[in-house]
Amino acid sequence: MRIRAARRNRYNTSHGLWSHKTLFLILAVTGALFVLLLLLNNMPKTPQARIEPPESVPVSSEPQVRLEPGPFQLKADRRSRMTGAEDQIQKGETLGHVLERLGLDRAAIHYLAQAAAEILDLTQVRPGAEVTLLRERKTGRPVRFEFRPSPEELLIMINTPAGYAAAWQKNEPVVCLAAAEGRIESSLWGSAVQSHGLDPELVLSFADIFAYDVDFFTDIQKGDTYRFLYEKKYTKGRYSGSGRILAAEFVNKGRSFEAFLHQGADTKDAYYDSKGRSLKKMFLKSPLRYRRISSYFSRSRFHPILKIYRPHLGVDYAAPLGTPIETIGAGRVVFVGWKGGYGRYVEIRHNKTYTTTYGHLSRFAKGLKKGRRVKQGDLIGYVGSSGLSTGPHLDFRVKRGKKFINPPSLKSEPAPPLGESQKPSFLTQVQQARSEISRLLTARR
Repeated sequence: MRIRAARRNRYNTSHGLWSHKTLFLILAVTGALFVLLLLLNNMPKTPQARIEPPESVPVSSEPQVRLEPGPFQLKADRRSRMTGAEDQIQKGETLGHVLERLGLDRAAIHYLAQAAAEILDLTQVRPGAEVTLLRERKTGRPVRFEFRPSPEELLIMINTPAGYAAAWQKNEPVVCLAAAEGRIESSLWGSAVQSHGLDPELVLSFADIFAYDVDFFTDIQKGDTYRFLYEKKYTKGRYSGSGRILAAEFVNKGRSFEAFLHQGADTKDAYYDSKGRSLKKMFLKSPLRYRRISSYFSRSRFHPILKIYRPHLGVDYAAPLGTPIETIGAGRVVFVGWKGGYGRYVEIRHNKTYTTTYGHLSRFAKGLKKGRRVKQGDLIGYVGSSGLSTGPHLDFRVKRGKKFINPPSLKSEPAPPLGESQKPSFLTQVQQARSEISRLLTARR
């Protein structure tokens, strides 16, 4: 019994000793944590973004500030008080005809036309020009007049208390390159304009380029082909017409004709073949130019296939009455008037060797008289049936010295070729044009 008691006391004493140690350890840890918290609390803190609750906007009894309208709003307001109308000038019309159709009285037309004449040549107003007129909705008073002779040009006239204020606005077009090709079935016009939808002005320019080598009324055959590289112009994102032809090829009766535009810095732009020889020659191939024919007739009805007769001493072009005739070369008029069976007749001496004659005219060009000098391509008269003639046609003849020769056999001297100093740059242009036209046509196929 005594032994057990002693052991129990020993265990209790030992247990009490460990309890004090544990308590000391707990106090030490607690003290360390307290010191650590004090240190952390005294360290500088990173500022935190604080989201403030939205405050209510105080309601003020003062009147609110009103912003002035901007330029776009002012323009819209002005337009809302106006009424506008657009029209186009038709063939044979003047500016006054269009303004009358747009609702102006004679006094207002006279006043506006008089003001426009100070900045616009009214005699040069052409069909197709666009006219826009803005008037006050309530009073009908003209406020703004716009005249657009072409997509690149715009005349603006504003009616002010001091009179009309006018200014021209120019829009430079963006120029892109394009290519076209085709095969002739009946005519160049039929293939290029009617079948392929090309710009008529572009086709006329193409014919002008080869007018020294090809008679587009007598030489054209089915199967002839053409292709050319040209400029397309865009104004404000809209197609506004064709530009220059940079390169062209025409295959006629198996013979190839090439033309390249030389854009020289010190010379006028002109067309040459791939070797630098000028396409321009002393004489045109025909006195009936493709361009004049197309301008004379309505383009929607024009068909250039004419009946051609080839008598021994000249060429008879059976063309409609009034077809324009031009001289094939520069020279001096030695006769103009009535000459027996030839009727109204013109004779032009070009040099000491060659003379050309034009018979059966319906009338002469204005101002044409004996002794007058004419340039190649000048208008000299119009096709008729005067004299001994069974129908409207042109009797065209060529004399070498005192003897008549067959006009198609006329050998015409070309203009001077490019100088040697210009050839390197020109040949580079030729290669670039050929490469570009091949690339564009390949991309289309």
